[in-house]
Amino acid sequence: MEPTDSKRCDNLTDEQRAILNNQAAASCPQPIDYGLTYEETFNGLYLRDGRFREETPECGVGELKYKQGEWIRFWSGWAVAIWFPLYILGFAAVVVLNPDFPDGWTWSNPRAFKVFFLGMVMPGFFPGFFVISGVVHAVVESYKRRHPSAGLLAYRQALCLHRSYVAAAREAEQIELALLKQKRSYWESLNGYEFERATAEVLEKHQFNPKVTGGSADGGIDIEVTRGGQKGVVQCKAHVTSVAPHTVRDLFGVMHHSSSDFGIVVSLGGFTKAAIEFAQNKPIFLLDSSDLIAMQEGQDILAEKFHAGLIHRPDSPDVTP
Repeated sequence: MEPTDSKRCDNLTDEQRAILNNQAAASCPQPIDYGLTYEETFNGLYLRDGRFREETPECGVGELKYKQGEWIRFWSGWAVAIWFPLYILGFAAVVVLNPDFPDGWTWSNPRAFKVFFLGMVMPGFFPGFFVISGVVHAVVESYKRRHPSAGLLAYRQALCLHRSYVAAAREAEQIELALLKQKRSYWESLNGYEFERATAEVLEKHQFNPKVTGGSADGGIDIEVTRGGQKGVVQCKAHVTSVAPHTVRDLFGVMHHSSSDFGIVVSLGGFTKAAIEFAQNKPIFLLDSSDLIAMQEGQDILAEKFHAGLIHRPDSPDVTP
């Protein structure tokens, strides 16, 4: 959407409008734009669906490291360096507190070796090593969050601005949808004759000089128009169902018999694919409710087709589907 569209921003705050006008906030910033390294992206940034997120991914008690676009899990060398001496000290304490161990704490005592190595596994390694790894991971992460680099800090500020942009854009879009629904409700509330009169008023704003035919003997013509010396016929469909190709074919035949240069079909319910395909490369214009609203607000959406020389008088009605 265009951030400067005032109609979408009427009910936004000044801050939201300023954010929408900030083009730099429209794209989510990537760490590479701020000179961040793989190590710095460890500080709470991870890749998901092609974009970096600020939240830390689930990592259990293992440490994560960013490498070539993916996060990989590995055990910290610092955890090993901390855990092993602590285990040795703990085992030494066990030895001191148990001086009467059978056969003594000697190198030749197989029981002492079994206690030492089994103790490394349980509870020394499980869960001792994992606990130490988790503590180290938490300490390192906490430190990096408290001491971000200038690039990381700039990235987080830009990411915050981008999120504000997304929120403001979403609110502006909701305002626009509500406004469009309100405008469409006006057209949908009109009966057949009122719809023709309202359509004629819209066409009059754009140099069409309309004349509502009225009555049932109009030969398939609801409004006669002229623009730039060219004659046209208009058929209005106030129902909410899509116009089928036979309606457009019938109008093309009416154009031939009335020696009209162009035709317009106006439909609240839009048009089927076949109807749109039939009207292509023919001097037939298809207008739906969105087109009517745009023209009502001053947009001459048919001007380009008139200036492009599409208008010409048909020699014979093409009734092929």
